Amino acid sequence: MKWVPVGRVVSASGLKGEVKFYYYNEVKQEFLDYTSLFALQGDGHRELKPQGAKYRKNFFYLSFRGLSTIEEVSFLVGKELFVREDDLRPLDSGEYYDYQLIGLEVINVEGARLGRVRSVLHTGASDILDVAGQREYLIPMVEGFIVAVNIDRGTVEVSIEGLAE
Repeated sequence: MKWVPVGRVVSASGLKGEVKFYYYNEVKQEFLDYTSLFALQGDGHRELKPQGAKYRKNFFYLSFRGLSTIEEVSFLVGKELFVREDDLRPLDSGEYYDYQLIGLEVINVEGARLGRVRSVLHTGASDILDVAGQREYLIPMVEGFIVAVNIDRGTVEVSIEGLAE
């Protein structure tokens, strides 16, 4: 089973077992579809069942079934929370989750290796691939720069002609 990080617990909040949670996805409404979250604990993943979620100032404030005090949620502070890959919303053709792109090899149209995707930056205009190799590239994820994404082969083919040096 593959685990996908969806956010990080920033702190405990209040005395009744709530946590302040930063959700990685831009579409905040999708978070409410998850019926189970998982946290690493010991050698495995502990299932957490959200029973309350409020969104305020870029954070979710969450409570979980069976955890009702600050002491009971303290193990979550600073930890990423995960979902099962199978629980993710299906994407349309040509759409990708960030975790699918990170680590892919980036090649130009001539086949030369430029580096690997280090992260995906989300800006107002378009998403940008942060590529680390012999040098760094910031490649807009728009037609004209992205030629092909092949998750199975582990590659992103790009045209960087016209990209500022």
